[in-house]
Amino acid sequence: MPTTALRRIVAALVLLLAGVTPAHAWEPFVVEDIRVEGADRVAVGTVLNYLPVREGEEFAPADAQRAVRTLYDTELFDDVELLEDERTLVVRVQERPAVGELNIEGSFAMDEDQLRQILAEIGLERGRIYNRALVDQAEQELRQMLLGEGKYAMEFETEVRELDENRVAVDLTLNEGRTARIRQVNIIGNESFDDDELKGLMEQGVRGRLAFLSSRDEYSRARLEGDLEEVRSWYLDRGYLEFAITSTQVTLTPDKRDIYITINLQEGQQYTIGEVDMDGDIPIDRERLADQIRLESGQLFSRADITATQSDMSDWLAASGYAFANIGVDTRVDEDNREVDVTFFIEPGRRVYVRRVNFTGHSDTRDEVYRREMRQLEAAIYSPQQVDRSRVRIQRLPQVARVQVDTQQVGDNEVDVIFNIQERPTGSLSLGAGFSSSQGVVFNIGLEQRNLLGTGRDLNLQLDNSEAQQQAEIRYRNPYYTEHGVSRTLRARYRETNPDRVSSQASFFTDAALLGVDYGVPLSEFNTLTFGIAAEGTRIRETGSTPQVIQDELAERGDEFGAFEGSIGFRRDTRNRTIFPTRGRLNRISLDVSAPGSDIEYYQSRFQHESYFPITDRLTAALSGDIAYGSGYGDRDRLPFFKRFFAGGIRSVRGYEQSSLGPRFDDEEDQATGGDLRTVGTAELIFPPPFVEEPGGTRLSVFYDFGTVFPEAGDFDTSELRTSAGISFNWRSPVGPLSFSYAVPLNDEPGDDTESFQFTIGTMF
Repeated sequence: MPTTALRRIVAALVLLLAGVTPAHAWEPFVVEDIRVEGADRVAVGTVLNYLPVREGEEFAPADAQRAVRTLYDTELFDDVELLEDERTLVVRVQERPAVGELNIEGSFAMDEDQLRQILAEIGLERGRIYNRALVDQAEQELRQMLLGEGKYAMEFETEVRELDENRVAVDLTLNEGRTARIRQVNIIGNESFDDDELKGLMEQGVRGRLAFLSSRDEYSRARLEGDLEEVRSWYLDRGYLEFAITSTQVTLTPDKRDIYITINLQEGQQYTIGEVDMDGDIPIDRERLADQIRLESGQLFSRADITATQSDMSDWLAASGYAFANIGVDTRVDEDNREVDVTFFIEPGRRVYVRRVNFTGHSDTRDEVYRREMRQLEAAIYSPQQVDRSRVRIQRLPQVARVQVDTQQVGDNEVDVIFNIQERPTGSLSLGAGFSSSQGVVFNIGLEQRNLLGTGRDLNLQLDNSEAQQQAEIRYRNPYYTEHGVSRTLRARYRETNPDRVSSQASFFTDAALLGVDYGVPLSEFNTLTFGIAAEGTRIRETGSTPQVIQDELAERGDEFGAFEGSIGFRRDTRNRTIFPTRGRLNRISLDVSAPGSDIEYYQSRFQHESYFPITDRLTAALSGDIAYGSGYGDRDRLPFFKRFFAGGIRSVRGYEQSSLGPRFDDEEDQATGGDLRTVGTAELIFPPPFVEEPGGTRLSVFYDFGTVFPEAGDFDTSELRTSAGISFNWRSPVGPLSFSYAVPLNDEPGDDTESFQFTIGTMF
């Protein structure tokens, strides 16, 4: 394509050959009209807007030259002519072709939509004006991007084809080629630390012989810069104040397949900390602020400790309302003694107050549900700690998938705090119908809504009806029954079984009705006291498989039991989420006791613990344990057989059948009896599914489970604990929570009922 200057010369020659006076030789004239010819895609108004003359104005030779140059500079036209026709200025243009097709072919790892987006940002896309310079620019930017990823064997080919209606087709063929592999990394100049130690800091390097799937040896310029910064930080945090990387050479083999990296560094001398001081306007207790300093005289100089001290001081001042405090650092180097004196300069600024707290992004939940979780109040001193705690409390709500906080300064000493909330569905409805040879026609319906009508309240309803069993259960929880955060839960359950319609090997059937209410009283930010009462009636029905010991007890005590139960508990919860937490702990202890004089007199105590430790942004370690113990009182020395604890299954020790662990009845059915003491625990490593950037409601884990049930507390024996290991997958699906696990028992004994694959639907995990 001709250059802009050449096009202007050609245009002037065309004017001369056509017998038209060139612009520079025109006599000035008053323009009575302006006519644009040749503009099809470009609006006439656009052409007129660039002209330096309007109707009724004088048009001089200098104006003509400027008009031609301006229209060419728009890069919309290949040719521009200016003509005079009886005081009418004629602007004759030839438009550049438009991109009618943009075809991308070849072999490349990048998503094609992403590649087209990159080209569009440059200006090369369908419908835009074609410009060869844009094609060259696109090629250069893609080349630089791929070079940064170590793809030195890339190939580009561009072809431009003419189409009808002044359009062109741009055919781009891109073959990335393989990423160059690092074959050797040499470090020169290191004396205090050996090569292996420094190379271990680097994300990329020579791949190990057994690391078949590792991408460590794939060269990337950005990753190399990060690795060099890691090495630099390593030295600066260990007293090497004069450390420098003097040069870095990256050598590519002629076939563009292998890379050799040489890093030249200069360690220098080690320095220690001399005097440490603070200066400036310190608006809070000086000693309390000085406690945030992580430096001591005589220790090795560390840039990380200085940065951490600045952060701690800023947080401490922010907690006192000085949210925009500036912490400067001055270092004075004593080269003779190899010491560094450090002074922190405090500029607190003005105290900052919160003008408004706003919520955005939510559509299904009322503002008050989020506002009552606020620990940062309007018109109060701004506190980053209170803002973050407010964020965590919102994140813990079941309807919240993600929450981000934005702070906007609106004055010298005021800010608005904005919580941007992304919500998730919290309701599920399940319907089922079918036929079973053991239960006849079966119908069930389940409804769960954990954010009822946007109020933050929970409603759970379950109905099951068959020829063999009818069951109904309802639970309603109001987390803010009082404005001070006292929660109330109402629960009712009814179950009735028709033994004549059931073909089962179960030990017995239980018909039960329960009505109860529970309260939760917040004692502090993390601690809650719980208590409740319930009335329960139970009827036991024998089956053909009922063990003799149960038959004897029913003959002695009858088959109907009524009890009033009271419960009390304490919970401390510092988890960052209630569903899929990644940090924090949960400790819960509870005691349930039936009232004296009830048909069954017993108590049950339970301690539960969960701990979550973030290892990386995508990897979390978790430990959990559950110890439950109960017994009878009055004329009972053990728990009633239908109140005993069981273990085994997906909710306790995976890899063993549900409720199958522990002591068994001494009969031919070999059924588990349950026990007064249950001990279970789990160690897990939790991570999102591979290739999922935003895990949301899914997670994987590898686990180790242990536990069993003992007849009584005195029978506890660690050698009896069953163990298993495996992998699990949890998903908050649209139809409810799903959990799948595959476990391998590690020390099962003859007679244990094992079950490797297990799943549950509709139960929170």
